[in-house]
Amino acid sequence: MKTKSRLGKTDSIFASTTKKTAAPSGGTAVQAPVRSSIENKMTVIMPPDQVAFLDRLCLDIRQKTRAKMRRTEVIRALVAGVQASGIDLTAYGTEAAIAGVIQKRLKG
Repeated sequence: MKTKSRLGKTDSIFASTTKKTAAPSGGTAVQAPVRSSIENKMTVIMPPDQVAFLDRLCLDIRQKTRAKMRRTEVIRALVAGVQASGIDLTAYGTEAAIAGVIQKRLKG
């Protein structure tokens, strides 16, 4: 019986991503991908005003669309949007500089 881990999931984040399947007609075993997602857990420290912004945004989204969004989903969506935009952020060495470039790009 699987027990809940302290991360709140029944499967371990360190579990193998492939599983062995029985080989057809006595051949060698084949590695098949397991259908669980591979995600990394990380802690992000944010100032209270940014947390309040995310909370307000999630509430506003819920009021307008009835869709329940979590702060983490919004953060992942923002990262995915920047990633897909093709903005080259490698020339900027501070958080403020990166925020400024993104802001300029969104306004333009």
